[in-house]
Amino acid sequence: MPPEKRSNALCSIAQNASKKQKDDHMVNTTERARFGIPKIDSTISGGLPANSSTLLYGTPGAGKSIFCQKFMHEGVKKGDKCIFMTFDVRPDTIIDSMKRFGWDPEDKITFFDCFSYRIGAQSPSKYAATGLSDLNQLGMIFEDIISALDGAQKRLVIDSLSTLLLYSDPELVPKFLKDFIATAIAEKTTILMTVEEGVHDSHLVAMLNYLSDGFIEMKFDMDKRLLRISKMRDTVVNREWMEYDITKKGIIVK
Repeated sequence: MPPEKRSNALCSIAQNASKKQKDDHMVNTTERARFGIPKIDSTISGGLPANSSTLLYGTPGAGKSIFCQKFMHEGVKKGDKCIFMTFDVRPDTIIDSMKRFGWDPEDKITFFDCFSYRIGAQSPSKYAATGLSDLNQLGMIFEDIISALDGAQKRLVIDSLSTLLLYSDPELVPKFLKDFIATAIAEKTTILMTVEEGVHDSHLVAMLNYLSDGFIEMKFDMDKRLLRISKMRDTVVNREWMEYDITKKGIIVK
């Protein structure tokens, strides 16, 4: 996208983001990107607000990656252009995991492989990073993906931001993310990002929360898995904890 056009688009986003709801009980007409998990979708007025960014924050093993895979599967079903930015496993590992739940991606997910280089393996994806310290390279590869997908509605998963923060300069990553998120949203993209609880200090987590339109928390409580919607743009939320299970058929919220 030409610099002038991008600048105008980002200015428009900033203006729209500054507008707040005057009535918390107003009927919400925002277009939604469904999870395909009925209880979650009904709790957030039908899904994540289109062209927004949501942080999925929780302890290791809580099921964040499986939530992301379900979000991708629902996008494939809907016909959205789906992008999976993977930092912790190879793309074929994600595909195999999705198929075990019956969520065949049907070769309709574009993988941005930010992992294979770490194990010295050839990436199966056309789009692959050669390191994580060069944030400019990540930005340019993402722009190539966006250009290839034209102006279609998109979904983007970033799993996990924690790895990016560990391998890059933690002082620079929040600034990079702010521009990265704005660029993606300007190109009609709904973003779901994961962060590991207990890995980063509270100030960094607060900064990531600030950069996001939505914040979903996941945790273990004894032998139960729990989640809650802490905030969501253009959405009246109930911040109560909900119990969920991960079964052979995917995620079941009780």
